[in-house]
Amino acid sequence: MKGLISSMATSIRRLITDPAARATMIVSIIIYAVIYPQPYKSEVTRDVPIVVVDQDGSTASRELIRRVNSSDKVQIVSIVNNFLEAKTLFFERDVVGVLMIPTHFERDLIDGKPSPVAAYGDAGYFLLYNAMMGAVVQATRSIGADVEYVRLTSSGINPEIANTVISPITNTSIALYNPSGGYATYVIPAAFVLIVQQSFLMGIGILHAGRKPLKGVELLAAPLAYIAIYCLWIAVTQILLPFLYGIPRLGTWLNLYCVAIPFLLAVTALGFAISQVFKEREGVVFFLVVMGLPLFFLSGISWPMESIPEPIRLIALLIPSTTAISAFVQVDQMGAGFNEVADKILIELALAVGYTILALILMKFGQKK
Repeated sequence: MKGLISSMATSIRRLITDPAARATMIVSIIIYAVIYPQPYKSEVTRDVPIVVVDQDGSTASRELIRRVNSSDKVQIVSIVNNFLEAKTLFFERDVVGVLMIPTHFERDLIDGKPSPVAAYGDAGYFLLYNAMMGAVVQATRSIGADVEYVRLTSSGINPEIANTVISPITNTSIALYNPSGGYATYVIPAAFVLIVQQSFLMGIGILHAGRKPLKGVELLAAPLAYIAIYCLWIAVTQILLPFLYGIPRLGTWLNLYCVAIPFLLAVTALGFAISQVFKEREGVVFFLVVMGLPLFFLSGISWPMESIPEPIRLIALLIPSTTAISAFVQVDQMGAGFNEVADKILIELALAVGYTILALILMKFGQKK
């Protein structure tokens, strides 16, 4: 036992004294923890700048403009008289959308005729586009409902019946697990699982690629030392950061580590297997940097796993982060217990065993050469 602890301390000293490994396994996580969440601090998109082309100049058009601008999603930065001015502002990137109110807007509303408005937005910026369209749709619907209510009550219909005719179904929307509908709550906990995995793999590759395979007690001590360090990073990324940024957490730390430890075991084993394939540490880093973006797309963060073709999904299961991300999210943000994520834990343990066997075979093969 004393020899194991001494060997673990030696592995940690080796990590700390190696500048590249230290930068990858310690400094990079600190930098990511400080910088990565910053763009998402506001959680939701607000005050998207748009321009309005008011060709009607009526009381109704001004009321529509007021209602659009009252939304916290958009901010009307200019009201112009013709579409050419709005187009210029749009292509100069002063605004990201244009709302066009046509001539006779108020007259058509009073006469009971369709009175369409046009909204143009840059759908290349999906969040900005959704914010703008959401504000415009909400405002136009409320105006339409008010006009219809006045028309019905003026014809002698009971106000309560008029309300029922306008809105026969009332929706109650309750956001589960992400009450604010924010992007930070969605992306940060999941993305950090992939960040932890990639930095861990790179660190192991930097420390062991091209070097003599571990022997004796080192075979156990080095992995345990690295896992102990990354248990700390799990606490930082999955407990401390959500607390600092107000990201909801429902799970317990015990269930969190029931997922984290098998995940770290699988990543460690994969890291040692990769380190035996490459003769130089630079090769490991280059390989993992190149694989970073594909792994991000396969992780289910940017695109739902259910929409990924089945063969690719099966291949993705070979990557520890694929099942770990959904398990972390279930435990941390949905309050899942051990039983709900047991299948994913078993996958991680199977990967850990499989990659450990592969790493030992590659080490043995390297010794013979």
